[in-house]
Amino acid sequence: STLFGLDIGYIGPIIECSSFKRDVPHIADSGKISPGEEGLIVSLFSIGAMMIACPLISSYFVDEWGRKVSIMVGSLLFIVGSCIQATAGSSAHFLVGRFVAGMSIGLLSSVIVLYQSELAPASLRG
Repeated sequence: STLFGLDIGYIGPIIECSSFKRDVPHIADSGKISPGEEGLIVSLFSIGAMMIACPLISSYFVDEWGRKVSIMVGSLLFIVGSCIQATAGSSAHFLVGRFVAGMSIGLLSSVIVLYQSELAPASLRG
């Protein structure tokens, strides 16, 4: 949840920064980002999270791979998504990175709650 809040919290102001528009010319060649493109940049992260957090998908990782491996896979996905965004050569490339990073949050949000509940002593569980 920390990564989700951090990403959702920082992407809005970053999109509006002139340095983002200047330093990432493939995003806004004209110096402006269209409202549709802004919406995609923000929403693809959440869409990726929702798709993987779906119980039919997340339960596969949790049950087949286990909690620890699923947490490692989710963490690796976030790193991959961040690297894709950092090295993006086009808008589509950047959007794929947002989606992949969102997928990691969906997986981690599903798995970490289960893992924490299993680590807590039975006397402390609610």
